[in-house]
This record gives sequence, C-alpha cells and structure tokens, in this order.
Amino acid sequence: MFDSDFVFGVSTASYQIEGSIDKDGKCKSIWDTFASKKGNIADKSDGKTVCDSYVKYKDDVKILKQLGVKSYRFSIAWTRVINEHNEVNQKGLNYYINLCKELVKNNIKPLVTLYHWDMPQWLEDIGGFLNDDISDYFAHYTDVVTKALDGLVDNYITINEPQCIMQLGHRVCVHAPGVKYNDMEMLHAIHNLLKCHGKAVKVIRNNVKNSKIGIAPCSRPMVPTDRDNALLEKKCYEKYFELKRDYEYPNTVSIYSDPVFLGDYPKEYYEIFKDILPKITKEDLELISQPVDYIYQNFYSGNYCSLDKNNNLIKNDFYFGYPEGNIDWLQVVPETLYYGPKYLYERYKKPIIISENGFCNNDTISLDGRVHDPERIDYIRRYLIELEKVSKIVPIKGYYYWSLFDNFEWNSGLKKRFGLVFVDYRNGRRIKKDSFKEYKKIILK
Repeated sequence: MFDSDFVFGVSTASYQIEGSIDKDGKCKSIWDTFASKKGNIADKSDGKTVCDSYVKYKDDVKILKQLGVKSYRFSIAWTRVINEHNEVNQKGLNYYINLCKELVKNNIKPLVTLYHWDMPQWLEDIGGFLNDDISDYFAHYTDVVTKALDGLVDNYITINEPQCIMQLGHRVCVHAPGVKYNDMEMLHAIHNLLKCHGKAVKVIRNNVKNSKIGIAPCSRPMVPTDRDNALLEKKCYEKYFELKRDYEYPNTVSIYSDPVFLGDYPKEYYEIFKDILPKITKEDLELISQPVDYIYQNFYSGNYCSLDKNNNLIKNDFYFGYPEGNIDWLQVVPETLYYGPKYLYERYKKPIIISENGFCNNDTISLDGRVHDPERIDYIRRYLIELEKVSKIVPIKGYYYWSLFDNFEWNSGLKKRFGLVFVDYRNGRRIKKDSFKEYKKIILK
C-alpha cells in the first residue's frame, strides 16, 4: 500500500488515558482544575481514572503488540515530571521510563509528545502562555524528559494542536484553562507558544542523537468537489492558508506553520495586526524556525467547496443524512487525507506524518459481548484510500490512528468514543472492537 519505510501507529494523550491524577507526586494540571468546575464537562466526568493506564501500562503495551503497530504516539504529563517547585519528580519520570522500556522491549517505537494540553496549574497561575518565561520553563521540562529517555526515544513532537490550545482554551473557552484572551494577548501567547517549540527543538537536538522532531498542528482542509478543476483547487489551497483578522484566526494553519517552516509569519500578519503586534525579534524567528524533520498534522474532517457563477469559493453545506461521527465537528470527508497533505507539502516541502486521524462513534457492547463498529471501519478504509493516492505524489511517512482507547474526550467527557478498544468505565474492562481487528489486517498487509 505504502513505501517500505511507512509506519502505522496509534495515538493517545496523558490526561485522556492515564488516570491517577494525584498519585506519586503529580501536581495539579489545568485540566484537573477545569474538570472539577461544575458545567465544564458535558457528562460531569473527569480524568481521575479513565483507562487507568498509569497502572495498566504493561497491559497497554500487550494490546499494542497484539495490534501489530510499529510505533505508539503518547504524551507526557508535564505535571508528573515537574512538581510545583519546578523540580524533578522522579516517581513520575520513572513511569515514562518504564513505559518506554516496555515498548522498546516489544519492538514498538515510542513517539513522544511533550505537550498535549496539560499545563501545570501553578504555571497557568503565573500567566501561562502570556508569561514571557514560559519557554524557559518548557525548555527545562524538555531537558529533563529527553535526558531521562535518552537511548529509548529519539522521535519527538513538541506541541499538539496549538490551534485548539488557543481557540478552545482562550477564545471560546470550552477547554482548559478557560481564560479568555483579547487579540493582543492572543498574538502574544501564540508567539510565546512558538518560542516554546523552538527552545524544545534546540534542547532535543542537543540531548538526543539522531533525533527526529516536529510539531503537530491540526487543520480542516478545503476539498474541491471537482477534482479536475484547477481553479477550484487553487482557491481551496489559498483558503486553507488564508489569515484574516476574524474570530477564527487562532485556528489558522499559516499563523503557526509559516514561522516554523518558512522562518516568518505570513506577510499579511504584519499588516492586519499592525496595531497589536507582539514584540518579534530576528532572534525569535530564528529560534522558532529551528530545523524540523516532518510535517506532523492531525486531520479528521474537511469542507467540501465549489465555485459559484462568479468563480468565488463557497463551502458546501452538509445535508441531512450525510455520514458523520457523533461529535458535531466530525463530518466524513475522506479526501481530507488527499488534499491536506498535498497543500502542506506544496507550501512547506517536508515529509508528512498523519499524527491523528479517527472516528467518534456511539459504540456499545452487543449481545455477543463484542463491539461492532462498521462506521469506524468504513471511515478508516476510505481515508486510507485517499492517503495512499496522495502518497504517489507526496512523501507520506506514517499514519497514527486516534485513538488506541476510548478515553476522556475533553469537555465532551467519556461518552464520545474514538478508540479501537472499548473501555467499560464501570469496571475498567477493555474490549477490542471490530475496527481493532480491521486495522490490524491493514497493518499486516
């Protein structure tokens, strides 16, 4: 299906699966705080137990081995590794050392994400991403992790989905920490976040021989309804990277990826935000654009687009009965995995790894004791067909399904299930869904 060096994997994130939120010296995260406040989580759940992976990590690795993946993407909880005094918490660090040893022993390559949204609450209390020292704190944390995991891990993602961190955490405020930023603060925070990325890259390069590094934004590509219409595709490409001063600009691709891959913000950035620009130095831009190895990207859905009679781009509405997941933003648009990578490679010229792609379904245990999820199987097949097509023209190096387990789906709680493995939250039982078996077949082809 793909080149011989292509990697199939699965992804998870620390707060969503680990549980044990107050065990072995772990300090409070912004998600611990956010989930404890009435009304923030749809089903009133939290991360106290979820998949119990902090305790069951050896079982997790057995499941990964049975699945047949060659790589496992997981995140490290900053709050386990560094305590409220900014000192190393060795017990928390040991968990990740032991997890990585178990993975390596089973010939599963760890792909470590350093930040998947669980900032220490004590850091948020002194400003979070508005604190100009945040990148130094992040560099210290990165230094501790990479030295501890040296010899076990050489593949790192610095930050997961900066768009969600800013738009959902500080604009719409449906995610932690739920602290609203005005536009001046938003630009300041984005710049500091990118400096966190840059400093982490420098630390990893210094500490880890033969390291492979990237950042993992998310995006929703514009997908042309007519694949043979060159003008339509051109306009879709332009819209995908467009930066405007509107409510949605913290969601854009170019405001994060242009500085990382091209060495500067888009030229329109300086014009449309000229009255509220943060301080940006040449040294900052050199830091942010430290060389990385891959374009990681999280893709789930896209927007079908066409041209009106005046050749203006218009988004097509999803009609009643259109296939979609049971979460409001997940419409089934398989061509997302064709056009998204194509657009990104055209602009940034780096090999691409799909760091997340998955389907949210209303899974239940059937009378036969199994979990049948044909919609998820169909989703995976359709999306991988498109990824294989684009791999003929773009260097695609990997695909990570989200997620290995059903887990804590942030403000939606436990009812939204993305996993290949069903988790019965009443008793902790794990059940491999039909999609687990189908993905295994795909991997072993």
